[in-house]
Amino acid sequence: MSQPNPAPTPYWIELLHCQVRELRGKYRTRIIEAGAGPALILLHGTGGHAENYALNIAELSRHFHVIALDFLWHGKSQTEGYQPEIIPALVDQVIDVMDQLHVDTAFVEGQSLGGWVAMQLALRHPSRVKALVLTTTMGYTPDPGAIDGYVEPDWSSNLASSLEVLRDPSFANVRTRMTRILAHPERLTDEAVLVRQALYRQPALAAVQAQFISEYLAGPTIRQHLVSDALARQISPPTLVYWGDKNRTPPALGQHIASQVQRGTFHCASDTGHWAQFESAAEHNEVVTAFLQAQC
Repeated sequence: MSQPNPAPTPYWIELLHCQVRELRGKYRTRIIEAGAGPALILLHGTGGHAENYALNIAELSRHFHVIALDFLWHGKSQTEGYQPEIIPALVDQVIDVMDQLHVDTAFVEGQSLGGWVAMQLALRHPSRVKALVLTTTMGYTPDPGAIDGYVEPDWSSNLASSLEVLRDPSFANVRTRMTRILAHPERLTDEAVLVRQALYRQPALAAVQAQFISEYLAGPTIRQHLVSDALARQISPPTLVYWGDKNRTPPALGQHIASQVQRGTFHCASDTGHWAQFESAAEHNEVVTAFLQAQC
């Protein structure tokens, strides 16, 4: 039996030297910012927020100007203006953040939904992206038969429980929602649950999240922005695909994505699930830093 990782440092200590602020450009976006050097934008997953990267920001900021943001309709960013297509608006939000901060080009890491947005960002605005890190990315649809035995999971099976936690954001419900993205539920800290719970208790956020998650997991509109093999072959920035060996979509998908983009590299963290930047934080920080520094 594998041993659990050591207890992570509390968020408030990890983020002690970071600045939390709100940008008001085209959109109202909350960011967590730290460090100097080449810009590195961190994009979280569905239902998450900038603190998803709480165990990564401080370490990465030793080498980069790190900007972790709350997506539209997430965290403490704006809840109004929901758009069912989702992806174009989130790509536009990232560009808006870059423009507000006078960042011409940046490294971009996206986890899960964030990886989907990062891929579309690289396709739509290639001159703004220096390199990509796709951590257990969603939003990719390989050609039929391209991966032996691959079957896309039925994401709609998560819809009822995802809506329930928004209706009743009790500690138990939030914890249950979050543990399914880890290989080992005991690695999830009470603090991580409490941060997510505090956000889900915002009525306006819970309401728009219900719309968002219904489309994300079971709606047809967002799917027009899936990244295919043909589109992946147009992604030109150097790309690290970072996976967990116990992610719900298997490492074979990550390896395939890395083989399709023009300059892809693949890394798989052992004993790690979907929330790979959290569950293998030290390994993630080391691998991502080395990859990005090689692109400087």
